[in-house]
Amino acid sequence: MINIFNSYGEFSVMKAYLILWLVLLVILAPFALNIQHLFVYSDSPFLNSQFASVKVKDILVKYFNFSTNDDIYVITKGNYSTSLKIVNDTASKYLQNYKLLTPYYILNESNSSYFSVIFPVVEKVYKEILPLHELYKNLTTLRLLLLNNITSFYFQLNVTYGLPLGKFKSNSSLALKFLAVYSALKNGTDVEKARNASYIVFKDPYVFLFSFNNYSNVNLVTNTLEDFKDYAYLIRIITGKNVSTAEIEDPLNYSLNLVEKEFPPPPLSINQFHKGDEWLFIVQVPSNESLIDVEMFMKALSNAIITGHLPIYAESAVVTEQDLRIIDIFTILILTILLIVLVRSLVPIIILIVSAVIGLVIAYSLLYLLTFFGYSIYYISGLVIPPIVFGITVDYSILFLYRYFEEVRKGEKEPLKVAFRTAGRAVLFSGLSITLGFSSFLFSSSPLLRNIGIALVISSISSLVPAILFIRTALASIQVRWLSFPRKEIPNPQDVRQRYLEKISKVSINHKYWVLLFMIVLAVASYSVFITHHTNVAIDEIVPSSSEVVRGEQLLGQLYNYSVDYVIIKGNPNTTYSEIYNLSKELINKGALVYGPASIGKALFVNKTYVTNLYYSHNYSLLEVYIPYPVFSHGAINLTKQLINEGYLVGGSNAERIDIVDNTVNLYYTEVLPLTIVIITVYLVISLGSVLVPIRLSLTLLLSSLFGVSILYLVYGSLYWLTPLIVFAIMYSLGIDYDMFIIIRILEEKGNDEERIVNAVKKTGLVVTAAGLILAGAFLSLMSSDMRFLQEIGFGVGITILFDTFVVRPIFVPAILAILKKYNWWPRMMSLTRDDR
Repeated sequence: MINIFNSYGEFSVMKAYLILWLVLLVILAPFALNIQHLFVYSDSPFLNSQFASVKVKDILVKYFNFSTNDDIYVITKGNYSTSLKIVNDTASKYLQNYKLLTPYYILNESNSSYFSVIFPVVEKVYKEILPLHELYKNLTTLRLLLLNNITSFYFQLNVTYGLPLGKFKSNSSLALKFLAVYSALKNGTDVEKARNASYIVFKDPYVFLFSFNNYSNVNLVTNTLEDFKDYAYLIRIITGKNVSTAEIEDPLNYSLNLVEKEFPPPPLSINQFHKGDEWLFIVQVPSNESLIDVEMFMKALSNAIITGHLPIYAESAVVTEQDLRIIDIFTILILTILLIVLVRSLVPIIILIVSAVIGLVIAYSLLYLLTFFGYSIYYISGLVIPPIVFGITVDYSILFLYRYFEEVRKGEKEPLKVAFRTAGRAVLFSGLSITLGFSSFLFSSSPLLRNIGIALVISSISSLVPAILFIRTALASIQVRWLSFPRKEIPNPQDVRQRYLEKISKVSINHKYWVLLFMIVLAVASYSVFITHHTNVAIDEIVPSSSEVVRGEQLLGQLYNYSVDYVIIKGNPNTTYSEIYNLSKELINKGALVYGPASIGKALFVNKTYVTNLYYSHNYSLLEVYIPYPVFSHGAINLTKQLINEGYLVGGSNAERIDIVDNTVNLYYTEVLPLTIVIITVYLVISLGSVLVPIRLSLTLLLSSLFGVSILYLVYGSLYWLTPLIVFAIMYSLGIDYDMFIIIRILEEKGNDEERIVNAVKKTGLVVTAAGLILAGAFLSLMSSDMRFLQEIGFGVGITILFDTFVVRPIFVPAILAILKKYNWWPRMMSLTRDDR
């Protein structure tokens, strides 16, 4: 009687605990439902002073008075005035501290900037021409005076040409002076001496227009003066300089044209901002402009196409918010279908799904809490949490549940305690392994990897809580007979799959060396694919290919097709000018516009000019490089990457993107992944007392990961830069589960080595295959996303888990264990390999 009351009392307590779990779920649910509003999509929060692009930004702000702005490109349809008003009104409503740049403003500013730079050159040329222009004006005035006093000019002609021929006589002082000068001149022909002597005496160059045989023709003289226009001829005679008529008539315009020809203005025209009924406006906003504001601005301009650095991230935020809800629904739907097939009982399915939901709610609530301590939820961190939590929680829960069913069917008096002691140990052991594996991210010097690591660690911890605590509470609160509904008996943890797994593991053991050879060939083939394919940072990976910002990038390619890189060269241009010139020339030849110490737009200066100092400050020379590709486009990233690889300090949006990508990828493969392997290996060595089991585990996980990524490359071609990293990161932690389920079961089994291996694969096979299908299904739900990047992760992790579940664990692992035999447990060989038959 006392036992009945005790059991009833314990049952009531467990029901109370179950209610508390559900209350906790309701309380925390709002945080999980609204967590996407806290996601960060820009790379900027994860940039620090170690990045070259950040150093460039600091130099620009400190020494070149740059403001850190981002450009939003707005392409409208309609007439100019209406479009301008709509864009300006919308920007003033939604954007803070914006500046609207109209096409005409941009062209005017470009021209003003250009003219301010070339004006000193124009002025120098103009001053050189100005004396000739003054001479030209004097000659025009003199011609008019001569026409008004033609008799005096006839006298000059008679003296010049008549006196030497003896056809004219005069005793005037000017005539006598002419004869004296003429007689003194020794060089030249008679006509040359006559003209030179005349110019010395009369200072009148118009006599050069006549000669000995035509000076006396009065009509000819008069008509020649009246029709004369070739002042450049007279100036050349007077000064010896070859000049053009345009040069002496309008020296300022001539100087400007001459300099523009030598140093062409930027190739900007209204056609780059206006085609048909389309107009391009640029809205400048601070780099830290709220993505929510940008998103509202984009929505308000529904008839316009908007793109740029911030709109790309804003669009990604919108798509992510939509996809997150869809992914969650698909995840639950896929898990439900799989659980119906695998479990075939309603109540256990409900328990498993509620357990997964609790894990997700706890994970997101912890992330929300961390935001109060300065944590920024990178959207990738937020997006990988649902499949990880759903997958791990259900995996652990189903392991616990199956072990409970097994003990109930065996007639165990306290099945829950036995299940908790055995399966609970495996869950805790595996969960700690995963958490330790994910914790390696926390020690990375990459801010982005640390951010992702925090989310991963929270995911693993949040999965353990319901898997260990909620499942036990739920099972203790529900009578066994309800667990079988609508079936007559509870699910059988043993079915036909066990016979299949037993058979396939025996085949693997019997042909273990052939299996090993196949593994080696597969590993080499997978690695070959991995190293011969490349990743990308294309924007259509993080937004749908049909999205507005992608179409905007395509339209920009037909309009204002530029993004800006800032190149800093340290040192005085007196010593670095040759390097600056050669770099500027190289970039201009690739279609860029370069404004710097050695160039303006497409114009190059072989030698230093006054322009050089305009782009020099505090021992730094600046090159503003307008590369002929939109921001984040394939061409922009490649050209910027080339500059970085050549050793230059490069800033700008493209450079920031490259810095965060290269730094994150490099540090993952050189820091995080090796540290993950070391931590897991050390933990397993300490826990299992074996050195070879952790090494074998790492190698098989590496094979699974390489296989999954190679299949991804073969299916998708080029992958988003984070995809291989995420696949490796998740597999190297989550992949531990299934292996550990087998290893721990081997340690529980009796018999010789091969019998233990076969029995372990057989008895854990149902759980492992079910868990593998569930975890793979959770990640494959990501393929419901509109973002190719998430589709890649979903497909990559899903296919890798399926390969690991149905090939590596039941085939490859038994073969290796059978080859190593007692050495699997070295150095504790004796205690763990005794024959207990």
